[in-house]
Amino acid sequence: MINFQRLLGRENEFFSLLEASAQEGARAASALRRIFSATDLNTPSMMEEFTAARRKDEQITDKLEEMLITTFVTPLEREDLEALAEVLHKIPKTVEKFAARYTIAAPLIRDTDFNRQLTLIEQAVAIVVKMVRSLREGKLGEIKSMQNKLQALESDADDVLLAHLNRLYNTDIPSLHAVILKELFDLLEKVVDRCRDAGNVISHVLLKNS
Repeated sequence: MINFQRLLGRENEFFSLLEASAQEGARAASALRRIFSATDLNTPSMMEEFTAARRKDEQITDKLEEMLITTFVTPLEREDLEALAEVLHKIPKTVEKFAARYTIAAPLIRDTDFNRQLTLIEQAVAIVVKMVRSLREGKLGEIKSMQNKLQALESDADDVLLAHLNRLYNTDIPSLHAVILKELFDLLEKVVDRCRDAGNVISHVLLKNS
């Protein structure tokens, strides 16, 4: 006999894992603001929070993949769950990549203002967390509204990146500094792109199941 209570519990566990993955992305984004205000970036502990968020998210993704293999009934199609888990994992992974490069290059670019991009990242990650929570409840209207906000944030992030690049290309800045800053600006913009991608997957999944 099928244990329907157990099946329901497993369905809820899938959503809980996706929510936990989104939270690791938010955790990594929060660590960015702290790294920008840190006075000493050469301590071994400086990267620990970013690495911990990425590793924790890897564990969450591995658990979800294991459940996809061992669970007969899933709340969403298996390929949709895999796609969402993958794109959510890319958020803390991209943040960690930025942090690793920033800690190396910080002595050269300490006076650079990343605040506008950081604010957009914080807003985008917060929306992704809310969208994943809304997915469990099937709130299509809320998810579409939040997806529109993500699209607007991604557009703003593109504008900010272009403004940064315009200054790099039109000011007398040392070549090495310009190369470093371009990579860092690109990585921060990519974090917002990852959030938008997650929103796209969530919207697509919910439309398929509504």
